[in-house]
Amino acid sequence: MRTLLATRLKNRRKELKMSQRELAEGICKQGQISRLENGDYTPGADFLYALAQKLKVSMDYFFEEQVEQKTDELSEFKKLAHIFILNRNYESLKYIFELEKIKSHRLSLSDKLYLEWIKSLIDFYFYGKKNEAVIKLEEVLEQTSLYDLNYLQVSNTLFNFYYEVGSLERFNEIKDKLEERVSQLSLNTVEELELYIKFNYNICRYLWLQKDIEEAITRITTTIKKCKDYRTTYLLADLYLLMGNISEIISSKDIAVENYELARFLYKLDENIPMMLKVEHYIVKMANKV
Repeated sequence: MRTLLATRLKNRRKELKMSQRELAEGICKQGQISRLENGDYTPGADFLYALAQKLKVSMDYFFEEQVEQKTDELSEFKKLAHIFILNRNYESLKYIFELEKIKSHRLSLSDKLYLEWIKSLIDFYFYGKKNEAVIKLEEVLEQTSLYDLNYLQVSNTLFNFYYEVGSLERFNEIKDKLEERVSQLSLNTVEELELYIKFNYNICRYLWLQKDIEEAITRITTTIKKCKDYRTTYLLADLYLLMGNISEIISSKDIAVENYELARFLYKLDENIPMMLKVEHYIVKMANKV
């Protein structure tokens, strides 16, 4: 049993591009993870449950021969969902969700909660069932482990939902909690880096909407630098677009156009044609300004 547990634990950790230190964070000491992966230690049920939640698998994954295939069932769906969410293509997201939810009874609790998160996005942005989506996501958050990155993902979405429906008291409450949690991320995995960028983009956008222009510029600049430091284009187009919106108000036309052109180039790279065309419209509008 120890050999299977050790192999599964190590393979899953590496699959998620997670270091031993990251896996241990908030659960145990790094040395205990090392002993587990060497087959020198068998954890108790509570300890194993915490590890399973953080690795986004069921506890059966560590012991049953056939579980490994099941844990991969959502992998392709998650890749597509990530693209559709990034491109705000909620119609396509709804389509693949309808196909996937038929098989949901075979999934781990973590993956079932992931699908509930997807459903809340569809309800909120595609069907306009905003209050229902908020209630559902609050229920999902209650069932999500604090050690699971999904907890931050769900919290970040609730953060957006609260602002959109005007629940500013809950918005500010979750904002402070998220600010603290995101600041603790090591950014050693793609998932953590993207959560960091997404949260900061959301903050930038709301600062802009609240006309806190100076703070918005500072935050956008810092987040763009982080993208460059980590060589990722995740949400970089959106950040340049937002900077273009702000520059259009307070700076020269040339600076605004420069930011719009960077955003257009990045949207083109991502094959996000609707957003690319939208930015082209902004550029034409700026060209026609006197």
